[in-house]
Amino acid sequence: MKRFTLRNIIVFILVFMLGTGVAAAVNSNENSFPGLGLFQSRKAKKAQKKQDAKKKEKNKSIKEGSKKAQKRSYDIQSPDVQARMKQNKKDTKARDKAKRKNNKAGTKRGAKKYK
Repeated sequence: MKRFTLRNIIVFILVFMLGTGVAAAVNSNENSFPGLGLFQSRKAKKAQKKQDAKKKEKNKSIKEGSKKAQKRSYDIQSPDVQARMKQNKKDTKARDKAKRKNNKAGTKRGAKKYK
């Protein structure tokens, strides 16, 4: 009779530990993928959409403001400085392109392409 109860206790502990492990995995996956919205109410989804739209609009306005500021800072320069700024931009673009090409050439596929 004692063996039977000991066996029941061991089985219970084993099942309990496995069950809590699965529950913990489900909860961690829920937090890993917040965009899925599996367990969100309709109201929460609507609020999240609204928040995402506001964030997108804010980022867009920041980008536009940055472009305007760059254009203004370019326009207020003298013509020789404008030419130098243009040349610097070209040099930077060429240097970045060469750097990307060099990094890509280090890969197996890139080594074949850039022999």
